[in-house]
Amino acid sequence: MMASLDCEVTMTKQAALSFILKNWKAILIVVLSLAVAAKSQYDYRLMQEAYQTQTDSVKAQIEGLKEIHKEELREKQRLMESHLESIAAIEEDYEDALQMIDELRTDKKDQYKNKFNRDREQLIKDIEEKFGIEYVP
Repeated sequence: MMASLDCEVTMTKQAALSFILKNWKAILIVVLSLAVAAKSQYDYRLMQEAYQTQTDSVKAQIEGLKEIHKEELREKQRLMESHLESIAAIEEDYEDALQMIDELRTDKKDQYKNKFNRDREQLIKDIEEKFGIEYVP
């Protein structure tokens, strides 16, 4: 029985060897096709991982840029408020200066009126000195 089993195994081996030798090209094509399919799946998975990594990186960069933009907007707002405060202070100083000039003008005008009414000679001398002209009566 053992011998017949060995004989069957030998026959099966010979039949398999004969089949492989007869169809070696087709078998090689199937094996290489499976290898190419496996390699394609591996490459596809690597490309998906690279794409996901790149997508995550881009999202992180966008979030970083958004934070930078928000900070720039806050800084711009602070600068705007500071400039507006400076402008308000300058306008207030300007109004004070205008008022002071108006008061000085009024005072000078009153002085000249008094000189005109009381001391015309002194007024003439003041005008000659100030403008460099000579009074001709």
